[in-house]
Amino acid sequence: MKTLIVAATTFEIQPYIDRIDHYPHTHYLISQVGMIQTAYQLGKHLAHNKYDLLINIGIGGCFNRSLPIGAVVSVDRELFSELGAENDEQFISIDELGFGTAHYPALQNSATQQLVHNLPSGLGITVNKVHGNTSEIVKLLNQIPDAFIESMEGAAVFLAATETQTQTIQIRGISNYVEKRNRATWNIPLAIQNSNAVLFQILSEIYRV
Repeated sequence: MKTLIVAATTFEIQPYIDRIDHYPHTHYLISQVGMIQTAYQLGKHLAHNKYDLLINIGIGGCFNRSLPIGAVVSVDRELFSELGAENDEQFISIDELGFGTAHYPALQNSATQQLVHNLPSGLGITVNKVHGNTSEIVKLLNQIPDAFIESMEGAAVFLAATETQTQTIQIRGISNYVEKRNRATWNIPLAIQNSNAVLFQILSEIYRV
């Protein structure tokens, strides 16, 4: 099985890069931060390379406070949450407007699902601006009550996977809760450490190393 590891930044997968010789059938792509860069870089790469599995890994802000900082989650569906139009206080999604879709499920067969079956899972929202304002967070959760975790890249990866019909996993380490911005409560190193540990478990399942 040929696997591509996709991350926005090098530091999010540095533990994997340090051990890449253990996984000769894997490659990695640093997409850069944001949905636009990710869609472009991944689309360009997949136009010339075919993989059996994409693994998107990174950190994210979590809406579910029952999970501790540093926990690792699996995203089973994604949403471009800002794609649409405003009608005063009402948000009209691109789906409702009739111009496309903002929703992308993870493309997974039973074997792929088994690789992440023990992780908490839910809806990822992909944003251009991470949330750090209390009133905006309340407004968002009224609009999308099942929002689970937010990132700036996930839906772009799922879109590319859908277009190329490639099996896809997205795992994210919780670096912070989605709340008024407070860097003192973040733990990015722990989120990276734990998400890479899960990545190694997944790769060990695939390659038996």
